[in-house]
Amino acid sequence: MIEKIGLKRVMFLLVSMSLSGCFSPSYSDKYVSSDPSEFKQYQQETKDRPSPAARENLKFGKSKVYLTYSQPGVKGRTIWGDLVKYDEIWRTGANEATVLSSDTDLLVQGDTLKAGNYALYTIPGRLKWTVILNKKYDVWGAYDYDITKDALRFEVYSYRLDKTEERMKFFIDDTGEVKFAWENIGFKFYIMPI
Repeated sequence: MIEKIGLKRVMFLLVSMSLSGCFSPSYSDKYVSSDPSEFKQYQQETKDRPSPAARENLKFGKSKVYLTYSQPGVKGRTIWGDLVKYDEIWRTGANEATVLSSDTDLLVQGDTLKAGNYALYTIPGRLKWTVILNKKYDVWGAYDYDITKDALRFEVYSYRLDKTEERMKFFIDDTGEVKFAWENIGFKFYIMPI
């Protein structure tokens, strides 16, 4: 009887942790690997997730920049202000935090960002969003977000999209314009090699 009560408590704790978001799988270095074959292997290993891993790449002369993220779907849900809360930190995707990586220093919205990997968080607002690049990138979601590790913060205006994007997407064009699009909302910012 005592063993059954103990087992029930353990099961309750495990289920509670997984439902509350405190549980996360171990972080894979393949997620942010600069080796395209390692990232492809990561995509294959995680292909059964509801929010698949994706990557946007850009080569600026000698600089290589890539944005790695997971693509949640709308799936008929109310996204803004409901699934994604206004005025709260968001991982800007699903699963692992979205990561901006560069092998050289960049100008991001006119401010210097040293070469490396950075978690890209946002704080969505109804008109303005705060974009955050944080040095602690190897995290699941925004549960371990640490404001003292912010490398850069800036504000952008959101805008309505012409068409609905079912899956969240990032785009980087040759001019260094980074665009975010999901459901009916988008925002953009600019990067440039130094």
